[in-house]
Amino acid sequence: MTVDYPWAGASGFQYRPGTTSVTTVDYPDAVPPAHAGPDDLATGTDVVSTRDGQKVLQKHRPSGVTATVTIPTGQAYRAAAGWRVLTMDGTGALHVLRTVDGTLTVDTPVTGFPAGARPVLYRTGGSVPRLAIVYAQDGKTSVGLVDLSDGAFRTYVTGDEATPQLAFNDRWLVADWKAIRVDAEPGTAPTALTRTDAQLEAVVGDQLLIGNPGFVLGDTEAALTARSLVTGASATVLPSSFGGIGPTPDGGALATAGPSSLDWNIHRITPTGTGGLSTTEVARVPAAATGVQGLAVAGGELFLYGATPAPHCATAASSWTPPAVPTAPRPAAARD
Repeated sequence: MTVDYPWAGASGFQYRPGTTSVTTVDYPDAVPPAHAGPDDLATGTDVVSTRDGQKVLQKHRPSGVTATVTIPTGQAYRAAAGWRVLTMDGTGALHVLRTVDGTLTVDTPVTGFPAGARPVLYRTGGSVPRLAIVYAQDGKTSVGLVDLSDGAFRTYVTGDEATPQLAFNDRWLVADWKAIRVDAEPGTAPTALTRTDAQLEAVVGDQLLIGNPGFVLGDTEAALTARSLVTGASATVLPSSFGGIGPTPDGGALATAGPSSLDWNIHRITPTGTGGLSTTEVARVPAAATGVQGLAVAGGELFLYGATPAPHCATAASSWTPPAVPTAPRPAAARD
């Protein structure tokens, strides 16, 4: 079952399976960064942003402290990460907005974005100090990061894909199956990675998470794997995992996994001090009902043919063996 995450932070997250309502989960052992105001980018991992016209309402979830970013006339909202809001004006110039004292909006122009480039996609990842922009120019597609502390933009990867897969955190950017350190010297060429038919899901620590493969052999399960961006070594993170995989702004990730739809869970993935990954089950996803389109019984098994609800609408056949029912002795017929 696929789920999406309307919000995720260092103290908890929200998830929504399919078309059902949103469920909020708090991490029981989490100690989120103390609120230090919008100037402290680190506390942005627990900021919930909502838009209301030309205003972006921000709330630091653990403390309840709020701020309001007012988008200036002539600018349009493009993305938000933590305490920062990215906008574009009528000339195509980008701006980073933040607040002072929770109400006064400060506008910082983005510098370094190529003149004449056309933004294609804005993406948040496992970072609140940075935001990714995919842009097109001269028939090529490039990916770069905006430093939200000062508005500086830097291009890291250039390729041929119109909308390349990408994932990043505060250490790495991976786009179009090319990886580069965020702090690499300008002019450093990214390292090409071996492609698979799976998706780039997130970067956690020095590990690239790859999941949701387009093809799985029979009698095997779709797995979430990790590839070290330092050594190249690969390992399985969750053996049965698909859908609902994505980064969290504190540098971790969330992923759904489980042996069956009756035991489907959300796992939190975080880096360890030794360069590895740690997984913790943090929520159980309710099983999705299947619309019954046909039933049959044969050989002691019940066969069901039906479709799962939107947005997946997958039609499949499954079987179930009812438990044996003890046979009770029949009463003898009464005789006159």
